[in-house]
Amino acid sequence: MRARAGVQALTAAVLLAACNGTEPTRLAPGGATLAVVSGDGDTAAAGGSVTLTVVVQDSSGIPVAGVDVGWMVTQGSGTVPASTRTIADGTASAGFSVGATTGVKQVTAKVSGAAGSPCVFTVTVVAGPAARLVRSGGDGQTAIGGQRLPNKLEVTVVDAYGNGVPGRSVSWSVTHGAATVAPDAPATDSAGISRATVQTTGPVGTIAIQASAGALSGSPAAFAATATIAVVLVKELPIPANYGLHDEYVRDGLAFLCAWNTGLLIYDVGNGMLGGSPSSPVLVGSIITNANGVAGGASVHNAWWYHAPNGDKRYVFIGQEGGGVVGTSSSGDIHVVDVSDLAHPTEVAFYHLAGAGTHNFWVDETSQILYAAYYNGGVVALDISGTLSGDLAAREISRVQPGGAGNTYTWGVTLYNGSVYATDMLSGFWQLSSAAGQLSVAGGGNNVPERFGSDQWLANGYAYSGTWGTRFTATGGIRGNALKIWQLNATGAPVLVDSVITDNINTVSDVEVSADGKLLMFGAENGPNAGIWFYSLAASRTRPALLGQYLVGSGVHTATFAEIGGRRYVFAAKDPPSPSLLVLDVTDLGP
Repeated sequence: MRARAGVQALTAAVLLAACNGTEPTRLAPGGATLAVVSGDGDTAAAGGSVTLTVVVQDSSGIPVAGVDVGWMVTQGSGTVPASTRTIADGTASAGFSVGATTGVKQVTAKVSGAAGSPCVFTVTVVAGPAARLVRSGGDGQTAIGGQRLPNKLEVTVVDAYGNGVPGRSVSWSVTHGAATVAPDAPATDSAGISRATVQTTGPVGTIAIQASAGALSGSPAAFAATATIAVVLVKELPIPANYGLHDEYVRDGLAFLCAWNTGLLIYDVGNGMLGGSPSSPVLVGSIITNANGVAGGASVHNAWWYHAPNGDKRYVFIGQEGGGVVGTSSSGDIHVVDVSDLAHPTEVAFYHLAGAGTHNFWVDETSQILYAAYYNGGVVALDISGTLSGDLAAREISRVQPGGAGNTYTWGVTLYNGSVYATDMLSGFWQLSSAAGQLSVAGGGNNVPERFGSDQWLANGYAYSGTWGTRFTATGGIRGNALKIWQLNATGAPVLVDSVITDNINTVSDVEVSADGKLLMFGAENGPNAGIWFYSLAASRTRPALLGQYLVGSGVHTATFAEIGGRRYVFAAKDPPSPSLLVLDVTDLGP
């Protein structure tokens, strides 16, 4: 009894010392145990907290007060105090603020020298009350009319911290257009997601779908989709992978294919001379033009079959694209090929501009002037009247660098309503005066600072110009996925009125409008949506309406329209690694 009284006196002294805030009780090794009291296995909502409790007892099972317990989060996020001290009943508690993320989290409690230390608490954190409805996938898709959208639409119900809330009811509905929508389930899944499949039921047009989840913020969530018209591939003609096919020019049922170092390939695709057709091209003739000392060889890039005012059709102008550095240097000449005998083309003349190389060009057949984009050399005007032979240097009429030295790298030129328009990779979109081939800057330029400029086409009083690459400027880099729309004026600078942005590409490489001005297309490269995109201009010149697309994984560098046998076709260059000529029937896209 006397010993028992001594123990009680000692315990009381320890408790008194703990209550008085003196030094903590120190345990002899193996002289006490640490055990979980409560909190292990608890569940808490994100942003909330739970109380974790342990008990310290001596070897006789008597609670020990005044012992410091160390706490630490050992799995997941959240906060606990670094330590708390046991009280009279031997317990110590810590508030565990579980943080904003969900999942299984662990906290350890530790007492030096105590058996059972450390103790591990496992707490499951779940989403809190539903706060918002978030559109999380599937917006902006296209599908051929009558087919499903490629991917399901998706919304997520989240709590105040962005965690998905399961079991929340979501309803789906079509609010515009011809389609049906079918959800996977009436409520959100374990991640808080609701998905739905959309089946288009009409031939072409816009579709609007919405998902609703009561009075949550963000509800209803709106989705847009487009039903398009099918584009039919009628022929794929392999091109030798000596780079491949860069450009194509189709006129009078003949296709002139610019096949780089394989040369110029001439096919009957509906002319009648050899019975060829769009679905069955027949080779007529070919030629590999001279390298003229340009590294890389013939590098046949583009072509124009020239129809002179007197009816003569004997010349094809060929652009050679050699090596260079964007914004700084380029190389390559204009080659003139006599095709009086289409089966046996013969090179007869060339034009060379020292320190620069040609890219795209445009021929004013009435005035017999060729306008050529010459990269860092700017724009060149050449007299192409009469018989052409030898070096055409003396036939240069004029040249101009639209952006000035160091700010000129011209991609393409187009003659339209008496003016020459030029897209420049560095300095934007320009209008040039061109009276009798005398070139001068009329207006525009320095108006596309965020991307590199690419191809262009002009129709209906507007210009449509492409962009490519990612141009890093003071304001950052922007993908070259914009088709820019410009209003043209008789005098003064072109005015940017809108843009068509195509996701998941990095280049709008080639642009063309059909002869009737109602159908716009552009080639796209570098991304999952590479291929050819078609838009209607019938209702609005400035708000093109998507009609269809033909996706090509490796991309399409150039494409051109051709009217053959009462049907409308597109001849396009499929990029390497497996280059080919693609012939598409697009008659069903409309006038």
